[in-house]
Amino acid sequence: MLDTIINDKCENIFPEIKKKYKDFLIISDPPYNINFKNYDEYEDNLSDEEYIDLFSPFKNIPSAIIQYPEEMMKYIVPSLGVPDEVLAWCYPSNIARRFRLINIYKKKPDFSKVLQPYRNPTDKRVAKLIVEGSKGTPLYDWFSDINIVKNVSKEKTEHPCPVPVALIERIILLLTKEGDIIYDPFMGSGSTAIACLKTKRNYIGTEKSKKYCEVAERRIAKFKEENRDIFKEDI
Repeated sequence: MLDTIINDKCENIFPEIKKKYKDFLIISDPPYNINFKNYDEYEDNLSDEEYIDLFSPFKNIPSAIIQYPEEMMKYIVPSLGVPDEVLAWCYPSNIARRFRLINIYKKKPDFSKVLQPYRNPTDKRVAKLIVEGSKGTPLYDWFSDINIVKNVSKEKTEHPCPVPVALIERIILLLTKEGDIIYDPFMGSGSTAIACLKTKRNYIGTEKSKKYCEVAERRIAKFKEENRDIFKEDI
């Protein structure tokens, strides 16, 4: 089951995953287009209660859930409870909503694992640190250096709302170590799988759309081909 994407609903597969693997982290950008009709693959049409119930099996499982603030409070918190940590992912955009929350459950991020550039590199104290080999300062609980996937982005696929690989990479680095297992119940176009391959983690994904499963598998194959020296045994 490791390093596979299963074409099925998460509620059908998650009990088996939970039974088979005792230690894993859920990372997901779940569907938020409640009653949204423009995307044939994702016509959720769930009531508020049904949407909350969709997430309830993940309660008490280490998780990092990406969501807009209003939906996070309306659906995720009633289902999973108050998070242990909250990060804010901010980004420039032409749309009105320009940040999302990342609710973290049952895990503590290690901000020293991700460094950001110094804001005042000419400051004498900072300059001294740089001369001594420092690569930056630990990440804050908010950041704005990762953009959303736009229509002109290289990551853009047929999927209507892909999450950036770099965002999933960052969450993985903050919360896990090499060899850990990441489960994405709403795998979409495969960003979580690519991020796991880049960071040497194992992934399991479920995705109810056959179309997007195929998109994800093509992305994975392309990534492995472009990095064939690392993944030559899988090509």
